[in-house]
Amino acid sequence: MTMERHIEWTSPAALWDQFNGPTSESQRRVFRTPAILRFATDDFMKDFISVMENDPRRVSGLLAVPETWRKPAAETEVPRVQGGLIGALHRARTAAVRKIEARQGIVRTNVWNEAPPAQPLKFYQPAHQRYYLITAALVCRTVGLPDRAVDTTQQEKATFVLRMLQPPAGTLVNPDPASCGELAHVNGEWKSVTDGATLVEGETQYPLSPFSYAEVDGRKRRVYNGLIPVAKREELIAAKTPAPPGTTGTPLAPVDGRQMMLKTQVLGPWANLTDVARLSAKQVASTPEPAPDLVARAAAIAAARKVANEQIQTVSWFILLDLEQWLLDNLPDVHQAVIDNSSAELDGAQLAAFQALQGIQRNGSSLAGAMNSIRPSRKMLETVVPVYRAGSADWPTFLFQFVTATQVDFTTDAAQRASLEAALVAALPQPLPGAVSIAPRQAAQASATIHRSPWFTVRCVFERPNCTGVKPAVVSDPTASFQMAAFFDPDAPARPVRIAMPADTTPAGLRKFDKNTAFVMSDVLCGQVESMKGLSFADLIMAVLPFPLHKDLGINPKSCGPDGDPGGTVCSFSIPIITICALILLMIIVKLLDIIFFWMPFFQICLPLPKFDAKLEVKAEIGN
Repeated sequence: MTMERHIEWTSPAALWDQFNGPTSESQRRVFRTPAILRFATDDFMKDFISVMENDPRRVSGLLAVPETWRKPAAETEVPRVQGGLIGALHRARTAAVRKIEARQGIVRTNVWNEAPPAQPLKFYQPAHQRYYLITAALVCRTVGLPDRAVDTTQQEKATFVLRMLQPPAGTLVNPDPASCGELAHVNGEWKSVTDGATLVEGETQYPLSPFSYAEVDGRKRRVYNGLIPVAKREELIAAKTPAPPGTTGTPLAPVDGRQMMLKTQVLGPWANLTDVARLSAKQVASTPEPAPDLVARAAAIAAARKVANEQIQTVSWFILLDLEQWLLDNLPDVHQAVIDNSSAELDGAQLAAFQALQGIQRNGSSLAGAMNSIRPSRKMLETVVPVYRAGSADWPTFLFQFVTATQVDFTTDAAQRASLEAALVAALPQPLPGAVSIAPRQAAQASATIHRSPWFTVRCVFERPNCTGVKPAVVSDPTASFQMAAFFDPDAPARPVRIAMPADTTPAGLRKFDKNTAFVMSDVLCGQVESMKGLSFADLIMAVLPFPLHKDLGINPKSCGPDGDPGGTVCSFSIPIITICALILLMIIVKLLDIIFFWMPFFQICLPLPKFDAKLEVKAEIGN
C-alpha cells in the first residue's frame, strides 16, 4: 500500500473566494467547516444543481441562517440552465465577473469569534417546505487543494453523522460545538463521544452524494452533499440519552410497557371516574336552593346521581375485565390465585400483589372477588348494545363501583391506585420475558423524552476500510449548532393551503357533484346517529343547563336495521359538500362524541410529566 497525502474536509470550493486576503484562525476554522445550505422549494435538488452548474459563487446566498415565518430568510435567485450559444455566453460572462470579484479580496464576515445571534438557528421540516443540504469538499492537503476521489472499488465511502450536543451550563442560543460534549446515535440511543473527531463504531451514518461542476477557471471540482434528516426529529429526540456531564442521579427511564398497559387500561379509566363523580356533584350543587318545588329538586338530584352511578358502573365492569386480562397476560400465577381464591402457591412480591387485590373493597366485595364474579358475564359485556340502566336485563346483576356519585373525598382512591400499581409492578418478572411482546407506546416514552429542543451538529466522514489499521476515518470539523423544529413549531413556515369551495351551492348546482365518498356505519353506530336526528339545538342547550331548566337527552340507541334486525348503513357524500360542513362539524364534534360515547374514561388518559416546564427556557433567560 502506498502512503497517500493528507486528506481533510473543507467547506465547498465555491465558497473559497470569500477567504482571499488576510485570514484569522477563526476564518480558517470556517474554511474547514462543512456548509449547510437551505432551500425553500420542493425542487431543492434541481435548484442546487442549477446554481452549481451556472454560477457556483451564488451558493453563498443559500447558506442557512436563523429565520421564522414572520422574518423569513432572503431568497436567492436560482439561475436556470440555458443551452446552446446563449448558455455558453452567459457562463463565460459569469466567470469573468467572478474573477474580478475574486481579485478584490472578499473576506467572509461571519466568523466564529463574533457574538452569536440572539435568534437560534432552527431547521424546519419538509412539511414546512424547508430542506437542508450538508455540503463539503474532500481535498488533499497539497498545492491547489485538489479533490480526493472516493474509490468505491476499494470500499471507500463518504457519509455524514448527526451528533447531539451537550452545551455547557448557562448556554442558551447557538452554542459553539467546540465547547460542547457530543453524543453519537448508536443502535437507536445516544452515547457519549470521547473524541468528536472520531467515528463511533455502529454510529448511524447518512449518505453523501458527489456532484461535479466547473469552476470559474474551468477546472472540474467536486462537492459532496447530503440531506439532513430533520423529519426524523421525534425519533432522534425520543432516543435514550445519558446524563449530562456534571449532573447527579440517573436519567429518567422509559416506563415499562407492561406497567403502561396497566395505567392506560385500568388505573387511568379508574382515575377518570372521579371526574364523572365530581361532575355529578357540581350539577347537584348548581340546583337552586331553596328551589320553588322541593320535591322536584329532590327528584332532579336523585336523577342526576342515578345517571352518574350508572355510567360509573358501566365503566367499572369493563375495568374489571381489563384488569383480569392484564393479570392473565403478565402475572399468570396471581391470576390463578384469584380464580382459586387462595394464595397458597404465592410468596414474596406475588403474594403482596394478591393481597393488594384482596384489600380493595367495594360494594361488599374485594377487587379479586369482583373479577371472579364478572368473569361469567364477559361475553354479555362484549356484545351488549343498549345503554346501561339500573335493572336492565341486558347487563350483569353484579354491582361493583370504583367510586360513587355521592363520594366527596377521593384521597383514599388515589392511595389505593398507587399502592395497587406498586404491588403489581413489583411482582412483574424482571427483565421483560422474551415471550411477552408489548409494542412501545408514545405515552410510555413521555417521561424519558427531552422536552427542551436539543442542539445538533453534523460531521462529514470519509472511510477507507482497507486502510483502517493505518489511516482511520477522516472526520470533519463540526458544523454550526442548530435545532430541529417540531412539526407544529410556532416559528415554522406554513405551506400555502388552498381549499376550493363549491361556487354554485344551489340545489341544481350541488346535484352535479359525484357522491364519491362513502362512510360505512355499523348497526350500533347507525342506531346512535338515528337517535340524534330527533334532537334540536334547544335540546342540546337544555341538556347542559342546571335544574329546573335541565332536560335529559334520553338517548337509548337501537339497531337501525330493517324491523330492528342488525344492519348497518352506507352513506355517500360529495367531497365539496363535506368541505362546507367541515368547519361546523369541527366545532361540535367533541361534544357530539361525548353524547354518543359517554364512556369517555376509556378514550383519554393523562399522566404527570416530571420536570416539564413550558416556560423553562424563558425562566433561564430571565435568570441570566
